[in-house]
Amino acid sequence: MEWVAKITTVALEMFLTGVAGSYVEHWLGTNYWALVGIVVGFVVGMWHLLQMTRTRRRPPGDQREDSTGGTAGR
Repeated sequence: MEWVAKITTVALEMFLTGVAGSYVEHWLGTNYWALVGIVVGFVVGMWHLLQMTRTRRRPPGDQREDSTGGTAGR
């Protein structure tokens, strides 16, 4: 469930910025805000995805268990 929530969050970040850009386009009568929203949403979504999947470094000798059930630092 944790990963489902993370993936849904990233997808919504990407999708809702495009929708917001489309709304701003309609409101202002312009033609480029949806594209800006899509690009910004893609960049933010990818950055957030990379942040979530990055492995965290622990100091040598740290014996806490990691998320896979093994011990870290070995």
